Amino acid sequence: MMRRLSLVISITSLCVCLLPGVSPAADVTGLTVRNVDTVRYVPATDGRKHLEFDLLITNGAQTEATLREVVVRVGRKVMLRLSAGELATSTHSIAVGVRTPTRKIPPASSVITMVDLKLSGPARDLPRRLTSTVKYGVAPGPLSNIIDRHRITIGTAVDRKVPISVAPPLRGSGWFGLNACCVPTAPHRSGILAVNNRLTMVETFAIDYVKVVDGSLTRGDGTRVTDFYGYGQPIHNVARGKVVAVHKGLPDAPFPPGPNPSVRSSDDYTGNSVMVRLAPHTFALYAHLKPGSIRVRKGQRLRRGQVIGRLGNSGNSTGPHLHFSLQVTSNPFSRGVPFVFDRFRLQGTGTIDPETGEVHIRRSPRPARSTYPLDGAVATFNR
Repeated sequence: MMRRLSLVISITSLCVCLLPGVSPAADVTGLTVRNVDTVRYVPATDGRKHLEFDLLITNGAQTEATLREVVVRVGRKVMLRLSAGELATSTHSIAVGVRTPTRKIPPASSVITMVDLKLSGPARDLPRRLTSTVKYGVAPGPLSNIIDRHRITIGTAVDRKVPISVAPPLRGSGWFGLNACCVPTAPHRSGILAVNNRLTMVETFAIDYVKVVDGSLTRGDGTRVTDFYGYGQPIHNVARGKVVAVHKGLPDAPFPPGPNPSVRSSDDYTGNSVMVRLAPHTFALYAHLKPGSIRVRKGQRLRRGQVIGRLGNSGNSTGPHLHFSLQVTSNPFSRGVPFVFDRFRLQGTGTIDPETGEVHIRRSPRPARSTYPLDGAVATFNR
C-alpha cells in the first residue's frame, strides 16, 4: 500500500510540469513567454522607426532561472540581440514601481523584457510580423532535469498603422521632454500596471514636459513651484475633440517633494486633469494642471489649439510639468497610444546634471514633421 501511494505522488509531481493538452512528445520548458501586446511604432527624432513591444516571461520551475539572450528576427534575419548587461537593463520585475535591472527570475515569478527595435527606411517597409527567441538556464533543483528545452520562440504581429498626428500641447522654446520613449529604464517606458484583469503598458509614449531657459529649469533659488519657468504656462488642445472627463479641485503637490495627502485614490493620481476624445480609441490626457486653471467642462467640444488650462504640479508630481499622452480609452490607466507632433523645431537633446541640476543641451537644430520627440528632446513649438 505504501509503495502504491509513493507511485501516485511521484506521477502527480511530474504532471505539474506538463501543460494540459500537450502531446507526450512535446518539450517541457521551465519558462513561459508571451507578448503583452502587439508591436507598435513611432517615427522619431533620430530618423528611425522605433518598434516597441514587451515580453512577459514567467518562471514555472522550482529553482531560479537566468535569461541568457533575447533575439528578435524578421523571417530568418536577426534584427536585434540582447544579452548580458543590455538584457538586464531591459528587464525588471512586474511588481509596480520595481525597476531594478535583472536577468534573474525567482521561482513562480515573472519579469518584463522591454524591446526597442530601431529600423530605418519608409513605414511601408515595416515588417508585418516579428519572432522573439528567449534563451535561458535553470538552476539545478527539484525536477530541473525534466526540462528538455532552454529556448522559447514566439511570434507577434506588427501594428503598421501610421501613428496619429497632433499639434504640440505647448508654445514657445525650451520645452524639454522627460521620461519619453524609448529608453527602457525611463519610468514611462517601463511602467506596467494590472488594469481590468490584464497587464498593461500604460505610458509607453507619454511625455513629461518642463521648460528650460539658459540651462536652468527655475529662476531664483528654485524652492517654490512658481520658480519653475514652465509653471503657469498655457496648455493647448492638440486636435479637435470632445471633453469626456475633467478632474479638478486638487492643490499643487508639496514642493520640495514629500508626502502628498491630496492623492487618495487612482482618480487623484493625474491631479487636475482633462481627457479629450480625439477619435475612436484615442483620448488625449493633460495631467497635473495648476489649481483653478482648467477652462473647459465635460461635454464641451474643443477646437485645435484651444487653451485647456495651465501647467502645474497637482497629483502624483515631484515638480511642475505637463504630463501629455494618448490613451486607448478615457481611463488614464488604459494602454498608451503612439503619436507624432505634426511640426516643431528640434533644438537638441538635453541631459540634467545630477550634481547641479543644470540642463546641458547638445545642439542639433532642425525642423521636424510628423515625428515623435524621443526622451531628452528639447523643442520649440510655434503655431
